[in-house]
Amino acid sequence: MLQQTTVAAVIPYWNRFLARFPNVAALARANEEDVLASWTGLGYYRRAKALREGAIAVLERHRGMVPGDRESLLALPGIGPYTAGAIASVAFGHPEPVVDGNVKRVFSRLFAIRKNGATVEKKFWRIARALVVGPHPGDLNQAVMELGATVCTPRSPECSRCPVAKSCRARSLGRQESFPAPPARKPAQHVGIEVAWIERGGRILLERRHPGSPLRGTWDLPVLRGLPSRIGLEVVPGNAIATVRHSILTKRLTIQVSRVRLKGITPRTASLTWIKPAEIGTIATSAATTKAVQAASSTSSSGSSGRVKRYDFPSIKGTAPKAQSSPAQ
Repeated sequence: MLQQTTVAAVIPYWNRFLARFPNVAALARANEEDVLASWTGLGYYRRAKALREGAIAVLERHRGMVPGDRESLLALPGIGPYTAGAIASVAFGHPEPVVDGNVKRVFSRLFAIRKNGATVEKKFWRIARALVVGPHPGDLNQAVMELGATVCTPRSPECSRCPVAKSCRARSLGRQESFPAPPARKPAQHVGIEVAWIERGGRILLERRHPGSPLRGTWDLPVLRGLPSRIGLEVVPGNAIATVRHSILTKRLTIQVSRVRLKGITPRTASLTWIKPAEIGTIATSAATTKAVQAASSTSSSGSSGRVKRYDFPSIKGTAPKAQSSPAQ
């Protein structure tokens, strides 16, 4: 959970998740949908899938006991060098290194390493391995990570309370914030998406993520483009009822929610599900879909006759969509 998520955000999810899946066997035997639902709100759902797959592998290969050696850990689904080192050192006391973004920043400033790239990455791992000695390697690894997270921060590092400030080469140069070198940033990519608001009996239709969708949940509002061929029904698009914006890494999404009517009975398949808008937080959806559902629900429930922006959505890459006025329904 702590990969790509802050500690403060994780704590309530961790408590609920552990209460629901208290051990490896419970997680391994759980339905994937239940695991994803418990993960809802944390995003990056591939982490939850990998965690469950790892639990299954531990149950099958190691009789339910998480292995402590690096090689066995690396052989489990979803575990790479960082996670293997963290588990081996923190849980089992083995002298295995860890290198994450916080550790890299500490090392970069401490040793005045400004460059990025594969060669520097290997150097960071060599430094980490040389440092992780003594009776409590897990404590040392956690201390370095915590130092980067709370003191040696990307901006305005608190050098006055840093325990290694006297040895820091970047500080001696007076250039703490110049290290490490900023990563090369890809230009923002503007993407327009039109999604379908299909309502029936107080419930809306969600679609399991398909390869062409730029949204990143397990379940999301259906992308209107290509929907008829995916569900085998003719669709009748209506007016836009909401427009929201959402960023995913370098992508800047403009999501238009359009009311859509289906001609025919929706087939019962594993790729479609109906849910009440108020229950959107109980299913594994993307943050973008959650935002879109909340906006569209507000418009629908208020019965607003105001005007929303209507977008023409070609395949947009690199340019922002042009807005046109259209009455809401």
